[in-house]
Amino acid sequence: MSGVTHLAGLGPLGLLLGGAAAQTAHARSEEDGVLRVAGGWRLQEREHQIGSLRLDWQRGKATIESAHTVASLPHAIVPEPSGGFLAVATRPGTWLARVDAEGRLSQQLHSADEGDARSYDGHVIASRDGQWLYTGETDRKSGAGWVSVRDVRTLRKVAEHCTHGIDPHQILVDEDGMLIVANGGIPRTPSGAKRNLEDMHPLLVRMDPRNGALLGQWELPDPRLSPHHIAWNDPPAGGKRLLGIGLQAEHDDEDRRREAPVLAVWDGLTLSTPTRVLAEGYAGDVAAGPNGGFVLTAQKANRIVLWQPQQPTELLTIGQVQNPCGLWPLPDAPGVAIGGGLGLARWHASQAGRMMRWPAGLNAGNHWAVLG
Repeated sequence: MSGVTHLAGLGPLGLLLGGAAAQTAHARSEEDGVLRVAGGWRLQEREHQIGSLRLDWQRGKATIESAHTVASLPHAIVPEPSGGFLAVATRPGTWLARVDAEGRLSQQLHSADEGDARSYDGHVIASRDGQWLYTGETDRKSGAGWVSVRDVRTLRKVAEHCTHGIDPHQILVDEDGMLIVANGGIPRTPSGAKRNLEDMHPLLVRMDPRNGALLGQWELPDPRLSPHHIAWNDPPAGGKRLLGIGLQAEHDDEDRRREAPVLAVWDGLTLSTPTRVLAEGYAGDVAAGPNGGFVLTAQKANRIVLWQPQQPTELLTIGQVQNPCGLWPLPDAPGVAIGGGLGLARWHASQAGRMMRWPAGLNAGNHWAVLG
């Protein structure tokens, strides 16, 4: 992956994708067929919606299959085994919704239903046994971080635990069923605006969802590096299980922000920033990549980058997309799909890159997910 290659006919999307296929242009790539994805978007600059799209990579066409208007901008999208998905409002969120496999809006929960003392922080994840959902939340008055345990059938809260930090964003479940929480550590106003950044206290936490017990906590030396999105790698045989953490720099000095690392890696014992490459100090999302590594969207730098444990000090540019953010791994392939400002792209370690525009009038949200 020593270089990148232009794709022809992309117009204003400004897409640049590369990979091994760039070095073997004569090789015929495999046909991808159709992919169904769920996401959130703004339509015609007016309505906020959640729904599903049908992506036809061969024809380069994205079609809206289902759409439902919601009260505010959606953030995380989480697929469910049934073929439907969950969606959560962007921080400070006021709603959590479920769309079923037939594309119907089957359930909606509002923060007002639970006293309106908390706001959702944008993400939800299911327990390993599928019985519970975990949502990261913020106390509107104190700013304290909380995780609510919810019945997967009703979305209703059955327990709650502090996250041992503030500004919790994405939560994942480890192999033992414990929670890994990315406490962004940014003090915020009730409306979600950042404040008093000199008091930031970012913290990666491992905690027990059964009783809220703190099982471990890790922090970087630089308190102005905020962890937001996290992803497990796909380790090769004999490889190590790693957590990739997308960082957002909050330094007052513009040069320090620009030069800050966008990736931290946690191996279960230590938290480190293995590489420092100019990427404008802002990771929009992170996903598992080839060879046990991670793909990140350097959103403000309009780049897609790849980190691999075999080359821990390097961060390779594998593509350029205007305003890239959400990533989702492609099924059964060492590649990802990337949501950009004007369309979406496909990067694969050994096949040619592809792209397609969003449907007319659709302004894509931050995250997307493949539907079963």
